[in-house]
Amino acid sequence: MNRTEARYDLDMIVTWGDCDAAGISYYAKNFDWFTNGRMRLLESYGLPYMSAFHHQGISLVCLTADCQYKKMLRPEERVTLSTWISSLTRSRMAFSYQLYKEGGVLAAEGMTTHAYVDEHGQPVNLEKRHPELWNQLTETHRQRSEQVREGGGSTHA
Repeated sequence: MNRTEARYDLDMIVTWGDCDAAGISYYAKNFDWFTNGRMRLLESYGLPYMSAFHHQGISLVCLTADCQYKKMLRPEERVTLSTWISSLTRSRMAFSYQLYKEGGVLAAEGMTTHAYVDEHGQPVNLEKRHPELWNQLTETHRQRSEQVREGGGSTHA
């Protein structure tokens, strides 16, 4: 597979609490897992969400969320969530996700789009309002993407 984006892979085990009464992962859990992947990806960039964004008065408000379910997941299954930034602008950021079962079988894929907003819910131009954060985010993203193009792999947890 030729990847051109820097990904963060998060290994997880599906728990009974992730499942409905039939023992199949509850569809909404994928969005919780997407949040975990997004948080770990930002942390891997050296930008933990709470300290780099939230405590600076910036929230990433979800504008869209989508998931296509391909295969059922059951308790005790080991899965890997692959997360990457698919779009990065001064006012928005989008993430893409792929959830794999053991053996590389795609179980689900999705995306979320987020706007940067201030403590009053007003849109923020991150480059103007927080230039240091913007520079670190874009530079780290550029470096990680270059590493992938040069044959480097995913960041893995």
